[in-house]
Amino acid sequence: MTVKSSGYETIRSGDTTLFYINRSGLPLTEQIKDRMWDFCKEQYPNNETEIQNIKNAKEYLPIIVPDPPYHIANNVRYTIHEKLQQIQNYVQRLEYNYTGMQFFDIQSKRPVNYLMDIARYIMTESLPIKCFEAFIICLYLTTGITGLDRFNISFKSRFNGTVYRHVILGLKYHQNYGSLGVSRRKDLMYKPLKYDKLSALIDDFILAYKKYGHDVLKVKIGLPIVHDLKSFQTIIWKAIIVSPNKTDKIDYSKEIDKNTRIWRQMNMYETFKSIPSASTVQPMGTTITAAGVAQPNRLSYVKPPLLSATVTTTKNPSRSICRFVNIDEQKNIPCAIRV
Repeated sequence: MTVKSSGYETIRSGDTTLFYINRSGLPLTEQIKDRMWDFCKEQYPNNETEIQNIKNAKEYLPIIVPDPPYHIANNVRYTIHEKLQQIQNYVQRLEYNYTGMQFFDIQSKRPVNYLMDIARYIMTESLPIKCFEAFIICLYLTTGITGLDRFNISFKSRFNGTVYRHVILGLKYHQNYGSLGVSRRKDLMYKPLKYDKLSALIDDFILAYKKYGHDVLKVKIGLPIVHDLKSFQTIIWKAIIVSPNKTDKIDYSKEIDKNTRIWRQMNMYETFKSIPSASTVQPMGTTITAAGVAQPNRLSYVKPPLLSATVTTTKNPSRSICRFVNIDEQKNIPCAIRV
């Protein structure tokens, strides 16, 4: 059955169905609802009666809709740690989506402004979310936090022959690293800003994966994402690619930390002072003054890089590669959605 006729897309790993993506928008069609409930019964055959009772229920407990912390980024009363904690608390209150049907159709190749529109839509609907939906919500809510660099960290892991994917929002503030996101597991999402190196943050995630029996096949780290809700730039999802199961820990840690320094030297970080406030949209090349008047030429616009550095590490350190590819040529950007 095609996506056009069914309204949903099946995400598989080999012969195993991982979950479905709703491609027909909200409200859910009866066909998608039936597919969602049937998938629940397939996953939990011993609880089929209980699932059917929940499906047929006429009365439900009152639903508490959490309020998004829309203006937390520019609130000077909170420290950076308090802001990130409030954002993390919000995405966790939306709850992880265990239904097997991802409610929102998100295309990772689209520009930042498209993803931010989807993030607003998700927060308005307040439905349970998966990790990719949490990623763009956290990206939206952290836009405007001065000095905070945001980038994706995507994981590809294998458990019992089935391959899973997961993505979280990596953070860098001054010389400390952390992350935001949601997962089925508490130690595969939020990490406070306590890691002095990016490699230390990655190692913490890899250790957590091993605790649950997952073999981490690849880790993909993207470039810093612009602080602009209306940006037409696309996210560079794979600036560094590491294969922990094929590379010594010392080698890939050195490669990760070395290339985060290279990013700064190449001016790949967008400077926040040249970017308008998240709550105000102005044309490129302008800045927002206290009086709310756009004044060109006060702050220069930082032109986005035309090249992205892709680093692939292998077991042999002498074969580590740092190559540059044109952003326009990057056609195969992976959509890491679920752990």
